[in-house]
Amino acid sequence: MSVIRKTLEENYIFFVRELARIKEEIKKLPAGNISAKKIGKATYYYHQWREGKKVRSVSLGVEAPSDLIESINRRKLLESQRNEISDNIAVIARAVDIQRITAEEIIKVFSQNGIITTLVGSYYLPVLKEDFGFNLPTIKTQDIDFLVKMPYKGKAVDIESLLKPIGFSIAFNSDGSTYFTNGVFKIEFLTPEKGRGTDKAVTVKPLNVKAMSLRYLQMLFDQQINIKKEGYTYIVPSPWVFAYNKILISEKRKSKDKKEKDILQVNAILREVFKSPDTAKKALSYLETLPPKWKKDIKNYLFKQSLMKSEKDT
Repeated sequence: MSVIRKTLEENYIFFVRELARIKEEIKKLPAGNISAKKIGKATYYYHQWREGKKVRSVSLGVEAPSDLIESINRRKLLESQRNEISDNIAVIARAVDIQRITAEEIIKVFSQNGIITTLVGSYYLPVLKEDFGFNLPTIKTQDIDFLVKMPYKGKAVDIESLLKPIGFSIAFNSDGSTYFTNGVFKIEFLTPEKGRGTDKAVTVKPLNVKAMSLRYLQMLFDQQINIKKEGYTYIVPSPWVFAYNKILISEKRKSKDKKEKDILQVNAILREVFKSPDTAKKALSYLETLPPKWKKDIKNYLFKQSLMKSEKDT
């Protein structure tokens, strides 16, 4: 990575954190202005501000409180800084991959605070490209998904308090599960489904979040890999385990677009896996350990996509 690009990426994270801090401080400060009106020989002061299309006004009497004046002036200064930082972020965003930078910062924050999760979802593909050298299609996504094993064994940390300084706020899906968003990216937490047909979110009390419960996720804990970076580490599934999971999920997809996206990802990953005799052996060996129905469905898929020979041909 060039020095210039690295500097831009570091500045992007700095500005994102500063913007979040400034926005929080602005929320606590009074908006508007102090206006003066002369009535007779006396001058009266008013605090005026907008609420939607309406202008609110509160009489302050013949003297405006100095602390109110200071607070309003502080807010105006911060609003000016906010606008300047937003402009800087927009400029940097045109020069670097903000998706990767944002995801890496989240992963780093989780790792450095002892949070044990597994990175899954579409953002796993850039990891395969960078750390495994896989030749994969570039798939842009705003979703960053983390798999949580229950019962949770990691450090108890309030995730909301960790994500707030980098501009993320909490929200909830229709099933009650937690997600965090900064208006562009969405962070979600997943956990294996316990019992077929369960659609309730699972509370992860130590992290103060509720995870979305989905089928087939348990296998993503098999044969996991630790990725080591400068100053932090994180966990990902093995490429073949991830691909097999996608195959099983794609069979249940109702959305044609999502199913096609799954197929694109699976085929690209497994082509890379089967290029190497070593990883091909590991992938096929793991396949034999799966439940018979899963194994059959995956083998049928591999045959249809010409990723392996049918057992009749071997």
